[in-house]
Amino acid sequence: MIMEMYDPIWLEVKKYLSIRSATTPRALKNSYKLIYLSDTTGVPIPWIYDMNRSDPLIPMEQRVGNLSVSENGIVALTNDIDGNERWQISTYDLNNDKLTHVAGDGSDINNLGAWSIDGKTLGFTSNKRNEVDFDIYIYKLSGKVEGPIAKMEGTNNLVEWVNHDHALIIHNNTNLDSDIYLIDFKNGNLENLTKHDGEAANTNPKNLGDGKFLFTTNINSEYMGIAIYDLNRRGWKYLYQPDRDVEAIEVSPDKLKVAFSENVEGYSKLYTANIDFTHVREMKIPKGVISEISWGKIGLTYSISSPKIGNEIWVWSEGAGQRQITYSPKYHVKMEENVLPETVRYRSWDGMMIPALIYKPKTGKPPYPAVVTIHGGPESQDRPSFQFLPQILVKLGYIVLSPNFRGSSGYGKTFIHLDDREKRMDSLRDIGALVDWAEGEGLVRKGEIAITGASYGGYATLMSMALYPEYWSCGVERVGIVNLVTFIRNTGPWRRKYRMHEYGDPEKMYDVMMELSPIKHLDKIKAPLMVIHGSNDPRVPISEAEQLVEEMKKRGREVKYIKVGDEGHGLTKINNRVNLQMEIIRFIMQHTPVKRGS
Repeated sequence: MIMEMYDPIWLEVKKYLSIRSATTPRALKNSYKLIYLSDTTGVPIPWIYDMNRSDPLIPMEQRVGNLSVSENGIVALTNDIDGNERWQISTYDLNNDKLTHVAGDGSDINNLGAWSIDGKTLGFTSNKRNEVDFDIYIYKLSGKVEGPIAKMEGTNNLVEWVNHDHALIIHNNTNLDSDIYLIDFKNGNLENLTKHDGEAANTNPKNLGDGKFLFTTNINSEYMGIAIYDLNRRGWKYLYQPDRDVEAIEVSPDKLKVAFSENVEGYSKLYTANIDFTHVREMKIPKGVISEISWGKIGLTYSISSPKIGNEIWVWSEGAGQRQITYSPKYHVKMEENVLPETVRYRSWDGMMIPALIYKPKTGKPPYPAVVTIHGGPESQDRPSFQFLPQILVKLGYIVLSPNFRGSSGYGKTFIHLDDREKRMDSLRDIGALVDWAEGEGLVRKGEIAITGASYGGYATLMSMALYPEYWSCGVERVGIVNLVTFIRNTGPWRRKYRMHEYGDPEKMYDVMMELSPIKHLDKIKAPLMVIHGSNDPRVPISEAEQLVEEMKKRGREVKYIKVGDEGHGLTKINNRVNLQMEIIRFIMQHTPVKRGS
């Protein structure tokens, strides 16, 4: 292993995997400062940018998951331990460098909320009452935590204040259905402002003052649009309805403009508009995916992930225009040589056209050795962001195929429900159909294709290996679901009812869920398998991996199991990412070799 650093191929791989990121911008409203997260030190921690330079804000050994900055320069942040997602809240005062613990003892989960308009009170939610439901709490700068102010079922987030005594809460009915509640802190009363029929997501409220706020919604629509709510009249109306999803949204400090991003075939487009949307202007941005927008005195900041630039923060302001303000270490990787994926649609088993991303290598000729990557969720989408594995594989000579099978987000309400519960097999067959299409195009050859995915992608990897055993040279399953019944029963109690909407209730659908579980089909898996799982995973417990490995070994099958002791549902520590992704690449290259000179 030590000698690998002298091999130019493995040195290049390690350099790619060591690339750092900057995300989660929080622009201050009354000073030219920006707080953001960077993993330059090895895990994501807060950094500060003040127009002259960037610098780590606090030395921390564990990752920070979220940030909220008050008008007074108080930074609230969440951190967990080794990926266990039991978030604790602290505050850091930029004015006197004081770090204060607010909530969380490592046994409960505390979700960070918004600061009040005067910057003296922080809202948050916590499941400390019963581990399942997230109630409403407030923290005052005097050092006092009050609550629960209101008890609420399910997952809730206090995301915006409308005045001194009232705030807005997002309540999730399911993963795809939500409402905006108004809480009155004088008496703890709650009012549902967005009651609706059918399924609808109501999110991203942004206070405009005078009892009005913008929000995103898809009530009576396939896609997320932008609406305005008038608390004085208790009514709302759409202001902007495109034929694709609006995602991030932010209001300018003077409340006169709004910025928002749209998901266009996976790529982000960024727009600004005046508040009544009579004039909408598209901004020119790098080709990639925007995750967050923040508008402060420094200007309109946004975090973007792009194959050509990595994960960085950009800013736009009147007069100065647009510029990149973070430059994370890239280890001399030539980012401009990275591959932008092609967006294609292929005909699936029933004639439905399914979207996919294809990363083609610049060397070799078809049919290429191939890797199929499966996204998680499943209510997610493979998008043209900067992703380590596809770029490395393409560099090594592989073609990478990434399907957005039915059930993926980004293509409307109808499409996202085409894989629910007993319909899951329809979605899994989309993966096999992608291979059939790619072979028909002369791009790949069955039997010379690896498959990999994490979380739901790990589940789909295993099911695909069982459904189409002759297609695969090997598989790599990461933090994946192996048994839908045990997964539902053992996942974090705060998640259980939300996951049952997607996968089913074991008490009512036991036979169907078992038939759709990889554990029932292991005899059909023929290709070598690698399994990677974090010990502290609260979403997909490590017991899923353990039962898989045990059953595969009983059958005498080739399985390589890596248990990661200091991670949860993913890899957040740079050293772990580098070492384990290199193990994945070795495994793929061993069983799916690139024929040099072909």
